[in-house]
Amino acid sequence: MNARFYDFLRPFVRAYYRLVWGVRPSGEENVSAPGGYILCSNHVHARDPFVLATCVRRRLRFMAKAELFKNRIVGGFISAIGAFPIRRGESDLGAVRESIKILNEGHVLGIFPQGTRSRDNQHTRMEPGVAMIALRAGAQVVPAYIDGPYRLFRRTRVIFGAPVAFDDLGRRFDRPTIDAATERIEEAIWALQPRKDT
Repeated sequence: MNARFYDFLRPFVRAYYRLVWGVRPSGEENVSAPGGYILCSNHVHARDPFVLATCVRRRLRFMAKAELFKNRIVGGFISAIGAFPIRRGESDLGAVRESIKILNEGHVLGIFPQGTRSRDNQHTRMEPGVAMIALRAGAQVVPAYIDGPYRLFRRTRVIFGAPVAFDDLGRRFDRPTIDAATERIEEAIWALQPRKDT
């Protein structure tokens, strides 16, 4: 990550998404604490990482699909703003190690646990990788919900929920424990979805 470039770019990107896409965050107190944690959100559009980054005052590091890094320009840009590659559909131990390193260094790691975009915000299955990383790093997960789809000059709500802890699950990494943690993350994200009448 190029921290200077990230900090230089953020206010311009923030202004753009506020003015053009009407992004309005709530629950920002849940993402202001120091120390490493995982920010987990539903995934509506390719612009989601930029939206979350403009709503959180701390720098975010994101996983991004490895295919994006094959393009030198795109790969160079997203690397500069803190993204790192993950090979989807397989066990990418390198990405897992990098994630744990980021968390242990006290940074914020952004992950979209659905693994792919759902433009109509369907409650698709969450992948278990984020729970495994959280358990191994001993990190909390902060859930977020992006109330898409994005519409020009309409309000887009971004809601941050209270951290999800896994202390009671112990330091086990077996399948039942990972499944239990995944279910908590999934429930915490979808619980933030506004009701249609609000």
